Amino acid sequence: MRDSYLKFFKKFNITEDQLIDYGLSDIIFIPQNEAKKEWNNLKRKVLNNQETFIRGLGRDAANTPIMIDIHYHLFTNSNIKKDPTNNAGPQRLLEKLTGYSKKKSKLNKELRNYQVSHVFGLTKNALAFNAPWNIVYMPKLFDPFTGHESKGEITKKFKNELKKMTYFKFKDLIEEYNEIVDSEDFKTKMIKALNKLETDKEKKYPFWRAKNLLKTVENEFKPIKIL
Repeated sequence: MRDSYLKFFKKFNITEDQLIDYGLSDIIFIPQNEAKKEWNNLKRKVLNNQETFIRGLGRDAANTPIMIDIHYHLFTNSNIKKDPTNNAGPQRLLEKLTGYSKKKSKLNKELRNYQVSHVFGLTKNALAFNAPWNIVYMPKLFDPFTGHESKGEITKKFKNELKKMTYFKFKDLIEEYNEIVDSEDFKTKMIKALNKLETDKEKKYPFWRAKNLLKTVENEFKPIKIL
């Protein structure tokens, strides 16, 4: 098998661990004290029927109404909106709290060749999409390792190390999230919400096309576990 990453490592005498260590060291996180304040603010909005945002679901965001409805069933929040660019909110938050911006600004240092990235995914979940413990500026050199663009052991290893590093940096905040979505009350609401979606599928969601859509929806609210 020919692997372009392995060829690169061999050519420049770089080990996988060296590359991973460098990549992790160059990620820009939101400072922990700012993250705690922003997390408390986000929780308050989601749990008190205030406007918050998610990323669109499905091709052309066609299934987004399903995610908006399930937020209402889970949190009684009728003010969940689709983020206009699928990353506008997280980018604004990173600019505000890190002091770096991908565009020229009088308020922030300019940042080049970094990408807004969600460490744990969960982008259709209002508790996680704008969560300060879930978003980082990722060096573009390493962004393929966090998505679906690259395959192999180094990709898996980088993702795992990034998740572990992020979890331990923001452990208290992430465990607060876990307490919400892993509670018996939340699980009961989830079962009822999924049943409601299934019941309303034909009359309310004529655009319902994806296979295993209910499982996709449920997975957006899973607890974060680090092995």
